[in-house]
Parts: sequence; structure tokens; C-alpha cells
Amino acid sequence: MSYVDLMAFLGEINRPPGGKDSVRRVIQNCFINKESKVIDVGCNTGYCSFEIVHTAKCHVTGVDLNRNMIKAADGFKKKDPFGFLVDFKIADAMKLPFKSEVFDVVFSGGSTAFIEDKEKAVGEYKRILKQWGFIADINFFYRIVPPIKLISQLNKLMDINIKPWKIDYWISLYKNCGLEKYFIYTDDVKKVTKGEINKYCLAMASQKSLSEDARRELIKRLTDIMNLFNENHKYLSYGIFIFRKGPDQEQISLFGE
Repeated sequence: MSYVDLMAFLGEINRPPGGKDSVRRVIQNCFINKESKVIDVGCNTGYCSFEIVHTAKCHVTGVDLNRNMIKAADGFKKKDPFGFLVDFKIADAMKLPFKSEVFDVVFSGGSTAFIEDKEKAVGEYKRILKQWGFIADINFFYRIVPPIKLISQLNKLMDINIKPWKIDYWISLYKNCGLEKYFIYTDDVKKVTKGEINKYCLAMASQKSLSEDARRELIKRLTDIMNLFNENHKYLSYGIFIFRKGPDQEQISLFGE
């Protein structure tokens, strides 16, 4: 079972970097309200979609390429009193199945980092976004260059190709697509203790009805994964990157943005 499928199997809600605080900052600084039409790209099991729905009471469309993630998100939707405000679809961020200029906010809770062609995906974000709408992306970035071995282990675990991107990488990605930098917030990533990791892994494994051998193997695998993530966090910060789509190229500014 791949890492993504394992998280879907566990129903792991997969909070974005910064958790609820990051989603709240996005809602505030994109001015999301009950009239807003929002898309959550790379929604995983729907955590950010539901947070936006519960807070702003607006309609959210969550999309993800992984079928098991969408299945898990639909399971949460059935139990949620505001489930009628959210829809989940299987879709590729590099080829989104929506007309141009239909969303007020395009949101991603960290999934852009895992997309193969990020420039193409951001082009799609921009295409489906209304004029004067916002793209909000929450992403990790490296404040310290990590060991090459650590990056290799992460890429092998998640079957991806992340690199030691710094904050300038994410800013340039959006600015090079003709988007206006609107709001950026950064903070350090929380590091946790081994005891906290063990407690988390035991709690996640206890949610499933498994044989004792399977439960033991699940706890071991989860512990290895979370220890790897925790080691990576020594080198990471995260940012909330909000860009705006305007009808014209933004004029150069000397003394302020």
C-alpha cells in the first residue's frame, strides 16, 4: 500500500502546514464569505474543504487525483451536517475539468508541491479563477538545506520528486505566471517528541479492526514515517502564499507593495 493509499485507508485528515490557523488566515485574507465559490485542489480526505465550509458557509469543490482519498472524503461528507455545501471529484490539477473564470478562490493546502508540472498546474489555477480572485497555497519550504539522503528517503516514501525548495521558489512560481503577490505569512514547523509520535501512531492504529500482527506492523510503519517527517521538520518552515489575478500586469512599485 502506497503512503497516500495508507493515509486514505486510515482516514487521516491530513492538515495543511500550520493546521487550522493557516486555513483561518486564508479565509480572512482571501475574504471568503458565504457567497464565495472555492475550489480545494489536492483536497486529500477533505480537511481543508470542511474547515472552509464550516467557517464561511460557502460552497467548496474538492478535487484530488487519488480515488481512495476522494472515497474517504465522501465518507466524511455523509456524516457532516454541512456536507451539502461540498462536492468531491477525482481530477488532475494539471487539467482541471472546469470552465475558465468560475471560482473566486483557488486553494491548495500543500498539494502543489507534489504535482509533477507545477507551472502547468498554476496555469490551470489561474485559468479557472475569476478576475480579481485569489490563489492561496500553503507550502513547506526549506530554511536550511537538508541532507541529500533525507530528501531521497522522502521521495522514495511518497513516490514524488521534491527538492530543497526555498521560499523564493514558491514566490517566483506564481509571479512568473503573471499573478500579483498579495499576502505572505511564514512560520516555523512544529517539532514533536518521540512520545508524541508513539501516542499518535497508537491512536491511528486503534481506529481499525485489525489482527494483532497487522496492528503491530501498522504501528511500526506509521512510526517510521512520522519519525522521518519529524526529522525533516528540523529544516523546514512553511508559508501561506496568496496571489491575485488581475486583468493587467501589475505596475512596478518602488516603495511598497
